[in-house]
Amino acid sequence: EIKDITYSVISSTLFYWYWINHSDCYNLKLNEVLSFNLNMYPNRNINNKLINLSYLLEQNLYDNARLVTYNKKRGLTVYQEFKPRESKHIIDEIDTVLAEHYGFTEEELDFIINYDIKYRMGKENNEE
Repeated sequence: EIKDITYSVISSTLFYWYWINHSDCYNLKLNEVLSFNLNMYPNRNINNKLINLSYLLEQNLYDNARLVTYNKKRGLTVYQEFKPRESKHIIDEIDTVLAEHYGFTEEELDFIINYDIKYRMGKENNEE
């Protein structure tokens, strides 16, 4: 249960904003996750929403992933490439649940959902 809530929270744009403002912006460290205070979700309804969204997000990430193969001097390299931008609608739902928990206004939620979107979503989204 706590791992699913943690997965949802650290996948949120709210956590991304927090991490950008409280980290080296390169490595995700345990103290940054703990300092976000994930134990602040005593509301069973909030917990259940975050748990359900964690499952949806994980499935959506895998559904939109692809295998990438590179042929290098040392041999073949194969890895799974995830495209979180394809799961933005679920991440926005997570942020909406967190906004409900923290009592954010619509304006604050809009700020979080659109925070750094130009860089997080890539060029093609900005051309619309």
